[in-house]
Amino acid sequence: MSDAIYGIGAYSLTEAGRLLGVSPSTLRHWLFGYRYHHHGPVTEQQPLWASQYGVDQDEPLLGFRDLIEARIVRGLRSGGIGLQTIRECLLRASELVGDDHPFSTRLFKTDGRRIFLDEMAGLGGGYLLDLKERQYVFRVVVEPSLTNLDFDSDSASRWWLLKRTIVLDPARSFGQPIVAESGVSTARLAQAVEAEGSVARTAQIFEIKPALVRDAIAFERQRINKLAA
Repeated sequence: MSDAIYGIGAYSLTEAGRLLGVSPSTLRHWLFGYRYHHHGPVTEQQPLWASQYGVDQDEPLLGFRDLIEARIVRGLRSGGIGLQTIRECLLRASELVGDDHPFSTRLFKTDGRRIFLDEMAGLGGGYLLDLKERQYVFRVVVEPSLTNLDFDSDSASRWWLLKRTIVLDPARSFGQPIVAESGVSTARLAQAVEAEGSVARTAQIFEIKPALVRDAIAFERQRINKLAA
């Protein structure tokens, strides 16, 4: 994390994968591109969008807004939308909202349906699903991914991971999962409970409510289960 910049958030490919339920190799392809060849010349696939930390990194890092973009992309992929269509969606949305991370903007949150349906309908080609399916994907996959985000100014600033107690905030602890009320990391609390053998004792040590310790443990278990799935 030597390249981490305060206020942007910093997530390794492994950490981001645990949060999103996506393999690190898939995230690497989305953010940094890749090359392949199949019975022919080498083909190069460009990144879906430009990483907040750029491509020249000793240890690839995602910023907070990269994480939110990847979260939407993951949802679109799970809804059956191909990468080429998503690439076109990102490009068109970026032009419309004037931001190279369009999915994590306030405008996309408030006007995403028009951007996703009306504008994307004009792309044409065999990659696109029919309108009914696109409406379903937006309602079931995209909208829920936007409801637990806070926005400051024009872009996403916080992602509430569990109720309104566990949060990712790039301005706090480099965007690592924390208990919002106290700022203590969920990983640290989970480790403390394991060491102490008691939620109550851990709550005393960190001077927080036992319910918040339980939320931290629930989130850490959820994160592990998501990656395993």
